[in-house]
Amino acid sequence: MKKTVVITGATDGIGKSLAILLAEEYNLALCGRSEEKMKELKKKLGDCHVYAECFDLTEDKKRHAFCEQVKKEFATVDVLVNNAGANTKKDKVVEINLEDLRYMFELNCVSAVGMIQEIYPLIAQRQCGLVVNILSSCCLFSNPMTGSYSAAKDALESISKILTKEAKADNIGVCNVYPGGVDTNFRAVANHNYLKPETVARMIKACIENEEGCVHDIVIRPFIEDNMA
Repeated sequence: MKKTVVITGATDGIGKSLAILLAEEYNLALCGRSEEKMKELKKKLGDCHVYAECFDLTEDKKRHAFCEQVKKEFATVDVLVNNAGANTKKDKVVEINLEDLRYMFELNCVSAVGMIQEIYPLIAQRQCGLVVNILSSCCLFSNPMTGSYSAAKDALESISKILTKEAKADNIGVCNVYPGGVDTNFRAVANHNYLKPETVARMIKACIENEEGCVHDIVIRPFIEDNMA
């Protein structure tokens, strides 16, 4: 019986690469924003059993409705990959618009916690599984102009590390992924010296397929980056 993986932010970047990489061996529940990109992605997934929806993950009712449909479609889930996120605004701390800050927390932290609360019980039914939270190497050092994004990712990191300890009782692993620069549409300007999204996806797939213990933290960064923890 094929395992089921839920991936948020699946229409681009790391999420898209991971979906393509897993399609042959897993069932997939995918969500993203772009209907057009989702249609193109589904064409690349072959005969994979896929359930997909497009919506803004920060909208509680739509997120809940998606998770309810996932329950009906697959009954149980083996892996949740919280990949959705963005850095939509860069400012000095003294110039941060508070509405931008609130949205950064909603998108990069609160919505991920919402997904965990919805999907975790489906994983716990099997007393075996994995939650993967895509964080950022910004959690490991402090960079100017990234206050809103870094704070939101730091908050998710704290929650994820607490979940790591709480989930042990259900035999569920939690993996934090800290990518450095990745060459995706996440960035306004392409940088081909950054990591390919497929590279990060392969690391996540290896963690999903690990059968002994749990890989709790992955830090993967391009050589071009100088920032170190």
